[in-house]
Amino acid sequence: GDVNFTPLGAPASNLLGPNFTPPFPAYASGHATFGAALFQILRNVFGTDQIEFTFVSDEFNGTTKDNKGNVRPRMSRTFTSLSQAEDENGQSRIYLGIHWAFDKTEGLSQGRKVADYVLGNAFVPSSY
Repeated sequence: GDVNFTPLGAPASNLLGPNFTPPFPAYASGHATFGAALFQILRNVFGTDQIEFTFVSDEFNGTTKDNKGNVRPRMSRTFTSLSQAEDENGQSRIYLGIHWAFDKTEGLSQGRKVADYVLGNAFVPSSY
């Protein structure tokens, strides 16, 4: 079993636990796939990729604490387009050692295709 597993609900963030590359074969990145589906739907609904927005994560929101009990600073990230955020979302898994670049590329492609299919077949709005 997993020696780091604690059945207490959501784990505390940023513990001094193991740091590893998971032992599984390369597949399309689920993280990139889900993100691409989201951003493709937003592009289709709003009719543009050029939407600037600022994101603040739950990890660095000026409230959460690190593994030593210190409050983390509030850090925001501004994106100039949906595709910029989509790309960085997929890239994050490469930096973590979880995926290869081609896993990101395939995940982005799959996510966009899923979004296009859903918008074209399941949720066809009469107007926006």
